[in-house]
Amino acid sequence: MVIESKNTKKNNFAIIGTGISGLSCGKLLNEKKIENTLFEKNNENGGLISCSIEDGSLFHKVGGHVFNTKFKNVNSWFWKYFDLKNEFSLADRNAAILIEGKLINYPIELNLSKLSSKHQKMIIFELIELSSSNFKKKGTSNFQNFEEFLTHNFGKTLYNLYFKKYNKKIWNKNLKDIPIDWLEGKLPMIKPEEIILKNISASKNDNMVHSSFYYPKINGSQFIVDRLSKGLNIKRSRVEKIDFYKNSILINDYYQYKNLIYTGDVRNLINLLDTRIINELEINNLLKEIELFESNGTTTVFCECDINDYSWIYIPDEEIKAHRIIMTGNFSKNNNSPNIPKKRITCTVEFTGKISLKIVNENLNKLPFNISLLKYNFCQSSYIIHNSKTRIKINELKSKLKSRNIFLCGRFAEWEYYNMDAAINSAMNICKIF
Repeated sequence: MVIESKNTKKNNFAIIGTGISGLSCGKLLNEKKIENTLFEKNNENGGLISCSIEDGSLFHKVGGHVFNTKFKNVNSWFWKYFDLKNEFSLADRNAAILIEGKLINYPIELNLSKLSSKHQKMIIFELIELSSSNFKKKGTSNFQNFEEFLTHNFGKTLYNLYFKKYNKKIWNKNLKDIPIDWLEGKLPMIKPEEIILKNISASKNDNMVHSSFYYPKINGSQFIVDRLSKGLNIKRSRVEKIDFYKNSILINDYYQYKNLIYTGDVRNLINLLDTRIINELEINNLLKEIELFESNGTTTVFCECDINDYSWIYIPDEEIKAHRIIMTGNFSKNNNSPNIPKKRITCTVEFTGKISLKIVNENLNKLPFNISLLKYNFCQSSYIIHNSKTRIKINELKSKLKSRNIFLCGRFAEWEYYNMDAAINSAMNICKIF
């Protein structure tokens, strides 16, 4: 049975997924008075930025998501739906790196005085050599891979001391195998000579997007999810099939739409798209290649710890499997239950991949601030991994699907390492054409 929509001659939309990308698309289309329905297989909205309440404390189930942006259009749109003064707090990023049992202020390249004299001398010598050489590459476009970018901007000592170890934990890949163009705008674009000058002047300005950030006073990123969900038509239904029907798109052999925005995992499209779509668009081989794209999951451990002043702590130490601690209890006092002991707050500890509770507990004992476990969560896919062909393949697929009014939006749909603001920006770019 096919439901003949009253709006089959209009620009109505199906949106698959209610993460930040899907919710933003729904909101943007509502602003244009374009009918849309969001399909969500889970009972809760939010995707990667969803949170839960555990014994009165807020648990970011995948990371600790905050808001800030350099996109002017995203900034003005976002604050239409939120009261910055009364609903959010502005916080400075106070991060550190745990090296050899010592907390070094982040970013490490601007805090060289905290390192051993031996490391300081080696790093300064390498930075001088890099700044005086003929190696004048700028940005990321001229570098062949992630390792080359890091070594030619920070030198081999800083690379081996921090950047190599930490990034190998995150990506679980040889950094030579990771292309660099997809990280444009997400990496420090500081020159070697600037590192030296900033250390002399004791400047801590690292020009990163999240050097300061906004955070909801109540319910963290779930507050953002819940606010954006208001007024949206959300159907609790797993999408199992996408087909064509006449000049429309058919969802689950039942619901008919003119357009589709897909915000799920692009690797699953080969199982969702009917063979007639795949054959018509000649994308069978392309989908098979995309199905093999790699990603990493995240084990997120909700904990209590001693009170401290930090926001993030990065852990390059190879003896510790965790790669960072996010002090979400410092983002808002309301993240901590009143029942938590005095001088204790909540935090989340992140591991790449699925880690057993036994190994989790062994690692927690190696971390500072007397961390103790409260809750455990595993997300199968959280970090996308690029190779030299992923972006090419996704762009080819986007072009093919767009010809039949199917659009990809979001981190795992577009295979881009989007933060919240970049996901919103992608939604804005898609919806502005209608």
